[in-house]
Amino acid sequence: MSAKLLKRITLIAFAALAGCGPRVALVDGYDFGRVQRVGVIKFDSSRVSFGPGYDPGSAVADEFVFQFINRGVRVIERSRIEQILREQSLWESGSIDPKTIKGLGKMLGVDALIMGTVTRYSPDRKERIYIRDTRGQIREEIFLVEAEVGISARMVDTETGEIIWAGNYSYDSFYIDSAIRQAVSAILNSLRGVWFS
Repeated sequence: MSAKLLKRITLIAFAALAGCGPRVALVDGYDFGRVQRVGVIKFDSSRVSFGPGYDPGSAVADEFVFQFINRGVRVIERSRIEQILREQSLWESGSIDPKTIKGLGKMLGVDALIMGTVTRYSPDRKERIYIRDTRGQIREEIFLVEAEVGISARMVDTETGEIIWAGNYSYDSFYIDSAIRQAVSAILNSLRGVWFS
């Protein structure tokens, strides 16, 4: 690949990333020190298409659990939350209102619930690009791999039922697992210094 082409690709990549970051909203003056234990609900993935055997909503929720634990946050087991939601017939209806959140908080012993939506989902896509010389002969072959995920997350205080934090972010990567990991990390980094170090 010529130096000129490589330079052009690098400039395009930097231009695309410039100024990119998660959009975040926090309730002004909220004492995040009160949040000692959280529950993470499977993210709604009904707006995106995906293949059988894989649900991006579960993958995103699992990544939030993993990253919360790595940051020292106590997290309740997701299956316990989902079992209660099914028992209360709230899982399929998707109707989790403030009153329901307060009840879940008491039943589960959590201070906040994390929930949200997968807004974009494009699994690993592979593409070949051939660079030809002036005679039409293949000079180089480039493999492109791309995946994208968009996440909208919110934290709800289980005592009041109010949303105390919200963030959303889309991330492109070579693989979908990496895109999910990076998007969740970027969103959670907005709570650094406010809730955890």
